[in-house]
Amino acid sequence: MRGVCLTLVFALSVSARCVRKNQLEQAETPAKQPVEVTGTKTLASTVQKQSVQDGNSVSWNTSSAAAPSRGQGSSGTESGQSSTSDGSSTSNTATADSSAGSGGTPTTPKTSGKGSGNCGNLKGVCFNGGMQASMYDLITTATDWITFDITIPGGGASPRTQQDHHPMMPFATNVASAVELVNGPNPPEWLLTFNEPDYSYVGPGFSTATMSPQEAAEKIKPLLAKPGSGTKFVAPGPANPTSNWLPDFFAACNCQDFFSAYNIHQYRATSKEVIDTINTFRSKYSDKPIWLTEVAPSDGGCGLGLEKVSQFMKEIFKFAKDSGFVDRVFWNSGNQVTHEDKNVCESWLIDSSGKPGPLLEVFENIDCT
Repeated sequence: MRGVCLTLVFALSVSARCVRKNQLEQAETPAKQPVEVTGTKTLASTVQKQSVQDGNSVSWNTSSAAAPSRGQGSSGTESGQSSTSDGSSTSNTATADSSAGSGGTPTTPKTSGKGSGNCGNLKGVCFNGGMQASMYDLITTATDWITFDITIPGGGASPRTQQDHHPMMPFATNVASAVELVNGPNPPEWLLTFNEPDYSYVGPGFSTATMSPQEAAEKIKPLLAKPGSGTKFVAPGPANPTSNWLPDFFAACNCQDFFSAYNIHQYRATSKEVIDTINTFRSKYSDKPIWLTEVAPSDGGCGLGLEKVSQFMKEIFKFAKDSGFVDRVFWNSGNQVTHEDKNVCESWLIDSSGKPGPLLEVFENIDCT
């Protein structure tokens, strides 16, 4: 994933910081950096991460919407107009299958936390390594949270924190645990599957995917065979949502209908760029709702400032609410990361000591209007 969230302990011997895979042929390759491993996920430079999402070698584009590149996004198809912080307007693609699960079945709203008013269940948070379970209780208007683990890390969790957690099966090594979980006595409502399988977590260059689409299709077979009866599944979330990885995976596994929601990660300098990418994705995949499981503003550095980050946040949640097809938004990051990751260096809600940051109040007051 290009964003970052809590992670399971997955020791990696790496020679470079990792945040996103750069498998695209024309993507930039940053200089190697020292790595800090915090779990299954490590962090790299924004340049590398954005190169993946910019999609310089995107090979599927619909005639009505092209995949966006850095600083320039494509417009969606059917739309209403929404003003963004960069002074431009962007289209809010909406379709008749809003809030639909697999096969157009509406997803069931979840009653959680204190609620988010007009936002409904949209306001989620993505946590990274170093999170303590108690941090989520400080974010009172959030309705959901995720991290890169099947279990809840960081100490004892309150009933609300346990209820609002969506477990993740980030890697092939987690498939057996996921099968056990969904077939156990307390299956989760949702399970997220493979995290950025198109991105390598080992250097140099991070140019080899963690799993090819064909490998992922093979590795997920045990879950397809024993999905339990009480869990819905979120499709894998590639680092580059408009690459060929996802369609190739669906072709190899013949399992697109198995999933009840799609998964997108986005790190851009403006909300317009994020929205354009989502609408491009939506033009190809319109049969299920979208979960935006990692999103934060990133300009390649840490110079946006609180005002721009706040405006970006408000615009993303408003778009999601107005779209009718974005079912969850997970703001990244719930906690401040202790290693350098320029994609989330200005977007954290709780600092590394567990105290509220200045952006928390902005998040709490988001009403999606």
